[in-house]
Amino acid sequence: MTIVSSQWPDRDDIGEFDWRISVFTAANRPVPLAGRSQTHEAALHDMVVKARAYMAQEPGPFIDRTALHVNRKHTQVQGITDPNLSVDDIVARITAAYDAIAAADAERERRQREIDAIPVLSPTPAGSVREAWHDVESWLTVNTDYTADNRMPTQELTGIDGWPDELVEFLELYSGAPYRLLPLNALLTVEQIHGARRSMSKVWAGLAAEDPEMVDASASAQPAGTPAYAFIQQYIPFAGLDGYFWFVDTRPGPMHGCVAEYSRESNDEAGPKWVSISSMLTDLADSLAGQTVFDRMWLPSVTDGELDWQIRS
Repeated sequence: MTIVSSQWPDRDDIGEFDWRISVFTAANRPVPLAGRSQTHEAALHDMVVKARAYMAQEPGPFIDRTALHVNRKHTQVQGITDPNLSVDDIVARITAAYDAIAAADAERERRQREIDAIPVLSPTPAGSVREAWHDVESWLTVNTDYTADNRMPTQELTGIDGWPDELVEFLELYSGAPYRLLPLNALLTVEQIHGARRSMSKVWAGLAAEDPEMVDASASAQPAGTPAYAFIQQYIPFAGLDGYFWFVDTRPGPMHGCVAEYSRESNDEAGPKWVSISSMLTDLADSLAGQTVFDRMWLPSVTDGELDWQIRS
């Protein structure tokens, strides 16, 4: 075991496994100790020996919480201050913690592979906005208990000339719907829609001015459903939260009126989710009624009288 400073060491020929362990004083102050060992198993053993040696020579008390890293992979364990637990006992706890992390990571990767295998664009065709919304509203009335404080207010539809008919009809209908009707997003009022479009257009105009190559000047002329890799004026967001939006693409073409997603990380590169608002509402109504998956990964539930969405297991 080679002990080094409390900073991450540079690699050398001594060992392949960097480790760092922090013990916590009674004032919750971490004391970092670091080193390098030849194997992963040796790193676990060496860090526990080092931590206990430090606590033996320093005045305590110490909090029974230990944060540690091996090659920067982090976990936490308890018991290092317990004299009834041997070094091997603590090493076993660390090993179990890392195994649990590895299992959770593998499960997340499995779920993501399943989600990625599902086409982004739903096969549900366009239908009736009013009929689909009636089914959604009926389910909400029977299964949830929303108060006026968390419902969409009645609103005036102003400045909507040229917006797709299905979007306008949806805006007319969803006054009284819960803000968080959709996963991760809150429904927007017409005023909020106008504000979001102005704000996002301003952001991207600034980016284009700074770096013209960042923005495709021809994106607005492309057919609806074509990723613009930016937020363009032809996008009308109807739901959003924290820089994420579900929007209707109003560019011309067979996919005019399709519903897609904009995110800060990937912009609109995923492409359309539904061919129209009515397609989205039909999938939503079917998901609520059958307690089935919506938008590839979300399962509906009711918590304390409110609609809630959980990622499917």
